[in-house]
Amino acid sequence: MSAAGRLRESLARLISGRQPDSTAEIIATVSHEIRSPLTTIKGFTKTLIDRWDRLSDETKIDMLRAVNEDADRVTRLLTELLEVSRIEAGKLQLHLQLVDLRELAQSVVTQMATRSEKHTVRLADGAEVTARADPDKVRQVLNNLVENALKYTDEGDVVVSCTGIGGWVEVSVSDEGAGIPASQQQGLFEKFARREMAGAPSGTGLGLYISKGLIEAHKGEIGVTSKEDAGSTFWFRVPLAEQQ
Repeated sequence: MSAAGRLRESLARLISGRQPDSTAEIIATVSHEIRSPLTTIKGFTKTLIDRWDRLSDETKIDMLRAVNEDADRVTRLLTELLEVSRIEAGKLQLHLQLVDLRELAQSVVTQMATRSEKHTVRLADGAEVTARADPDKVRQVLNNLVENALKYTDEGDVVVSCTGIGGWVEVSVSDEGAGIPASQQQGLFEKFARREMAGAPSGTGLGLYISKGLIEAHKGEIGVTSKEDAGSTFWFRVPLAEQQ
């Protein structure tokens, strides 16, 4: 089993209340998952310090990008573990305010549009829709859904939509990927769930579980519709401002 797999299994025991094999096992797997990016960060920063004048600008930029990406990787892992802890303990705090979700979605699309040259990330046409929500938490969910669409789609359009439906604001992210078999869809929002596919990207399998907890804290809903070889649409709904 890979280090990431051992990490998911050990943390699953810990969070679900089951007795882990040993504290040493949890420490070892978490340490391994964190040590890998930290080793890269340490190696590149030392090289930059020791050989700065002898390195080309292009090499320096490549090293700094690698350092930045691995620092983000460690931060994401620790943030995910903390979020799961808060959700499980019922200590998740929302800072509610009036939010134009279409404007928020546009800012996410603008940020994500530069992530890949093989994808086009765009916001579908629509009108302003306002919810009473925590903008940071909603942004976290939408970021996760768009990142997943980019990871699991080789190339093509990733379309974000934001519309009012009844008493809800529905935000959806549609991709042109391989789709998800019906047998896998129900468990996608569980802790440590991963899509079963060849060449699946690495990750902790916590993103969708955390997204579900954040949306349900808003008294909303989250789900997916997908067919094999026909892409996927992940969506979430939160109540319109006047409904809260």
